[in-house]
Amino acid sequence: MADAFLLVSHGSRDPRPQIAIDRLVAQLRLQLPPASGDSSPTSVATAQLELADKPLHLQISDFAHKCGDGIDRVVILPLFLIPGVHVMEDIPTEVALAQHEIGDKVKLKVTSFLGSDPDFTNLFAQNRSSLPSQSIILSHGSRRSGSNEIVERLAERMDLVAAYWSVPPSLADRVAAAIAAGATEIGILPYFLFPGGITDAIAESAAQLQQQYPQVRLVFGESIGNSPALVNTIGKILGSIDFQKTI
Repeated sequence: MADAFLLVSHGSRDPRPQIAIDRLVAQLRLQLPPASGDSSPTSVATAQLELADKPLHLQISDFAHKCGDGIDRVVILPLFLIPGVHVMEDIPTEVALAQHEIGDKVKLKVTSFLGSDPDFTNLFAQNRSSLPSQSIILSHGSRRSGSNEIVERLAERMDLVAAYWSVPPSLADRVAAAIAAGATEIGILPYFLFPGGITDAIAESAAQLQQQYPQVRLVFGESIGNSPALVNTIGKILGSIDFQKTI
């Protein structure tokens, strides 16, 4: 069975996340073994759930057709960090539409979202060491019931306090609570894969909080970003045959 691989991101008007993902794909092509046993690079591409020229299901079917007769399975990895509506509802719906469009010739298989992989959370945890003992992990967050539990567990494991960009408790809430408890130095660790518009907005919010609380030092951490460890982690996921979900 020959596989092709598709990394699905949210999509953004900011070009930086897609540039980073394209670099990631280029590195994965070098790392993954050739699908057909020859020297041809493995078929790896990207697609966007939103803000793309075509809906996701058409991007998937176009990719499957482009791969040609040498591929009989497309493995889809959602580059998402929490199991929100996009992961649990939107992507499965789009994949089902794509499978109907493609027919039985090529099977579509979806891995669990990136943030569920233990090696990925270990990779993220490495960013903790450079931050103060009192620090906040800031995730986008989701209104879907139970979706933020993965962030809460990660926060507990890393001795952090969880805050969210789109739902309460907010960064401002957590900073105020930490200061009220006596903190004089607070770290902020963004739980985002790559820098982009939201991380810029978070940095701006952190700067405003620093002005509001000049007696406290706020330390802004880095998003995860490209690294050999991230490439290895994703390569391991894509190389696995024990996928959690099949459409």
